[in-house]
Amino acid sequence: MQFIKAFMLGVLFFVGGCSTPKPDSGEQAETSAASCTEPENPYSAGTGHYAGYEWAESHDGAACNGNSQSFNEGCEEYDQQEEEYQNCERKKK
Repeated sequence: MQFIKAFMLGVLFFVGGCSTPKPDSGEQAETSAASCTEPENPYSAGTGHYAGYEWAESHDGAACNGNSQSFNEGCEEYDQQEEEYQNCERKKK
């Protein structure tokens, strides 16, 4: 019985010693801030979503008020991605 307890204790120390330490919150913030993702069109070419995204990208995020809901949604997706990217870049500074 004593041998089993000693063995189990040894296993716990071994397993616990092999884990990778988690970075503190400061390191996590630095890592995520360093990995800002530029906007990228997630839609298939030839769709209204794709056209709206491309239009917004080439017009610096002008108002999304086309006649098509899918166009407007694509346009808004670009605006959202661009805003997240700019916010991320500001946090890096």
